[in-house]
Amino acid sequence: MTLPAPRRTLGAVVLALALPAAALAGAAPAAAADPAPALRVLTYNTFLMSKNLYPNWGQDHRAAEIPKAPFFHGNDVVVLQEAFDNSASDALKSAAASEYPYQTPVVGRSKDGWDATGGAYSATTPEDGGVTVLSKWPVLRKEQYVYQDACGADWWSNKGFAYVVLNVNGTKVHVVGTHAQSTDPGCDAGEAAAMRSRQFKAIDAFLDAKNIPANEEVLIAGDMNVDSRSAEYGSMLTDAGLVGADARTGHPYSFDTQENSIARYRYPSDPREDLDHVLFRAGHARPAVWRNEVVKEQSAPWTVSSWGTDYTYTNLSDHYPVTGYAG
Repeated sequence: MTLPAPRRTLGAVVLALALPAAALAGAAPAAAADPAPALRVLTYNTFLMSKNLYPNWGQDHRAAEIPKAPFFHGNDVVVLQEAFDNSASDALKSAAASEYPYQTPVVGRSKDGWDATGGAYSATTPEDGGVTVLSKWPVLRKEQYVYQDACGADWWSNKGFAYVVLNVNGTKVHVVGTHAQSTDPGCDAGEAAAMRSRQFKAIDAFLDAKNIPANEEVLIAGDMNVDSRSAEYGSMLTDAGLVGADARTGHPYSFDTQENSIARYRYPSDPREDLDHVLFRAGHARPAVWRNEVVKEQSAPWTVSSWGTDYTYTNLSDHYPVTGYAG
């Protein structure tokens, strides 16, 4: 079904190389272009749901522990999803600022701190979009875009994507961080996939309009809600204009309802899926070999109580982190 805009309210990367334009003087050969920056990009769905709606999921504890986790360190860019809870997400970002000092606001929380806002943003939508980008490299420009198309619970949030331009040692790198439509019982049969397709096409159209030079890298990272082994994966690559990873390593599933303690509790009958990706845009510079690695994160046990019952978990989110890197 096609949803009208604006959304309902409660009341109703990379390189911008300066390629040498002229040959060197004399008989010297022309200067070669510098190689594209070999970035390491982390995407992580943090499951930091609003404590107003989900008060017993240890958001404050997990927000404090995530920046300490080994997988969180040594990246150039970190893209987070489901950073919904305001205080928990603010605490996580603050703790990460020493390593990743250049940060965007959370998509859809407000228009403050963005150079531009596009799409179907609404200040009266109940929930923000939960996406934020953290970088070790200076951010030259940051824009947010809120998807017009959504169904189920996503209809009540400003989900979309963040677009940033980074200065990596003088070279421009473009990064899109997103969280696509979830497969939700509130969506009709086939509707969630249709919404994702429209969202991926929105990313592609947005980037087309930027007229980014072909010698600059463009990465798209996030929880795409598309299994890497499904037929929809090929459609996603086409719709968003992406190139699949050359290798997918590490744990077989980024959303594992058998081995991840939180996912197993929340979705015991759901299949294991591989939903999170860090991919390059087609037609732009990219490494010769690009890998996505699913990190099977495990934390020290932590316990929460609800209605007199204790629940103990050994993971920091219901998704595993995924890193993208060259080589």
